[in-house]
Amino acid sequence: MASYDTGGYSIGSGYVDPSDMGNKSLKQMQDEFYFSNYVSNSTVWMQGSIDKKFKVGDQNMQGSIFGSGYNNQNQKFFFNLIRRHINMICGFQRKNRKSTVILPNSDGDDPVADDYNKVMRWCDDRDGFQEYLSQAFEGSCDTGMTLLHMYPDYTFDPISGDLFTDCVSYNNFLIDSYYRKQDLSDCNGIWRRRWVSKQIAKTMLPGYAGEIDKMHPAKMKDGKFPLQAELMNVPLNNLFTYDEFYYRSTREAKIVLDPKSGEATEWQDDETEESDMMEQVLAQQPWLIVKKTQVPTIKLVISLGDKVVYHGANLLNIDDYPFVPSLCYHEPDVLLPAWRTMGVIRNLRDSQFLYNMRKVIELQILQSQVNAGWIFPIDAVTDIKAFRQSSGGDAFLIPLKAGRLPSEIQRIEPSAIPQSLLELSASLSEDITKISGVNEELLGSATDDKSGILSMLRQGAGLTTLQTIFDKCDYTQRLYGKIRLQAIRKNFSKGKIRNILGHDADERFFTSHAQKYGLTVEEGNYSATQRQFELQQLLHFKELGIPISNKSIIRAAFITNKKLVLQEMEEENQAQQQAQQAQQQKQEQLDKSKMMESFARSRSLLATEKEKMAKVDEIHAGAEHQRATADLEAVRTMIELEDMDLQNFKSNLELAQYIKALNVSGSMAAQEAQEMKDASQASQQPQAKMA
Repeated sequence: MASYDTGGYSIGSGYVDPSDMGNKSLKQMQDEFYFSNYVSNSTVWMQGSIDKKFKVGDQNMQGSIFGSGYNNQNQKFFFNLIRRHINMICGFQRKNRKSTVILPNSDGDDPVADDYNKVMRWCDDRDGFQEYLSQAFEGSCDTGMTLLHMYPDYTFDPISGDLFTDCVSYNNFLIDSYYRKQDLSDCNGIWRRRWVSKQIAKTMLPGYAGEIDKMHPAKMKDGKFPLQAELMNVPLNNLFTYDEFYYRSTREAKIVLDPKSGEATEWQDDETEESDMMEQVLAQQPWLIVKKTQVPTIKLVISLGDKVVYHGANLLNIDDYPFVPSLCYHEPDVLLPAWRTMGVIRNLRDSQFLYNMRKVIELQILQSQVNAGWIFPIDAVTDIKAFRQSSGGDAFLIPLKAGRLPSEIQRIEPSAIPQSLLELSASLSEDITKISGVNEELLGSATDDKSGILSMLRQGAGLTTLQTIFDKCDYTQRLYGKIRLQAIRKNFSKGKIRNILGHDADERFFTSHAQKYGLTVEEGNYSATQRQFELQQLLHFKELGIPISNKSIIRAAFITNKKLVLQEMEEENQAQQQAQQAQQQKQEQLDKSKMMESFARSRSLLATEKEKMAKVDEIHAGAEHQRATADLEAVRTMIELEDMDLQNFKSNLELAQYIKALNVSGSMAAQEAQEMKDASQASQQPQAKMA
């Protein structure tokens, strides 16, 4: 149902003509559902009302506790021990709020899953879902069940609408008495009633303003939903009853079968596509089979006052109820309807009743000690009213007649408060703690001297006894997330999704592909937005050593002036880069100077080495010259001895060779000595430089 600029209504939109006699069948269907489930629901309403009175500590309940003869207005005491137990359970849920996260089936589905998560976050933050969930959880702990209701609002978006959440208390709805499943898949109907003015009715029924102006509120109450707060001394002359009756029915759907892959999916018409899109698909893939079938769905009947104004698909255009029950204790097989669904308070009422009664008795005994009574002759005192004086800190004044003695009157001594009575009151107080499942450690009032580890173990044991309640709350959140996901796909336009994401959505966003995703409730503290949960994950990954950049952490953080923080981080990074570049240049210059110094030192050592080699060459040249001179002298000697006889010549030649050998050995010895001396000097020079 969408809004209309013309202000009129049409049959095709779901609106019906209130004057049409055919609508009587719809009214009759509502009445039959109401009366068939009224008896069981009325007992639940009555017990829930008593539970609420015990929670708030209604002092007017003393009349029902102590009887109609209890008329002492000054002693309407109610020592409420229940509220702190409820506050502890609900406070733990608020402290440990969890986030609804869509997990993909495969890595390739991450983009569309991210888009779903962002849109879900936007919707949760816009309507304050977490607060409504906590209210529903507290209501279930009080009375046993509270409904979370999702509805579209077209005030600020006449095309797509916004998805808002409401918390429906136990006395504002009537539900099928024999449902068993928390997802309401076996529930036959739900009836919710609200009281609205004419202006509010126009906003809730867009396009129906003309007909609403012709209507007038009924002056008489119809007697339905008798425990609603609006019926208690509130003038209803200008209010309409706005009834929403949801019932289970069927609709016709087209299922496309693929014999080759064995897959089946529902064909969903899209207004943006061509009208003959199915024919085109079947022409391209002729092996596909189209089968018509009846699919279970939820239909809605809206009545304003006593007139039916709408009948058709529910306002979310989904096949499930727009309700999700938040349950505390649910036993569907119990015969009595009042005990099938109950909260924590239901089993605490007896202990609270007896505790209050014992406390009042203790106070009565304590007050009786002031003046328990007197025994006296009827003519002993001047005025018997003196015996009825109350204690205000002053002494009693009992005037006696002349001739009478004080011993003639005798005071009745009051009985002391028995110690067993005080112990019984303490035992009743402990019973409330034991029955609720909340131990002293969870309440923070343990007085025994135990170690911290033992105290933590006791707290864990206490939470274990309440785990079923918290698990039902998680399941409620998971079911509500599935309904929201379907409603987003059915109602939000592509332009609205683009504005929320900042980019075009994945091509699979609006297909039935989304129904294949699973929703999990991650354990993590919930904050203003789920970016805080994302921030915790990034910080955890960084602690594990995964290289997560600081920019990613800042982008995920929910802080103000984020753009300025990122700009300052960028400027600081640039300054650090410039400092690093300057330091790098300075280091390069230092390394270059060290390299030049090392090169110069190497050249100096090379020159020294060359000089040494030149000296060695000179020594070798001198030795060679000496050898040549010796050979020349030997030749001259041989020439001079030409004329000598052969025998003398041979003797002289041998003598000359011997002399030459002596000269060579002497020169080589001198050369080696010189080389050793030069090497010794060369080794001493670096040591002198190092010193």
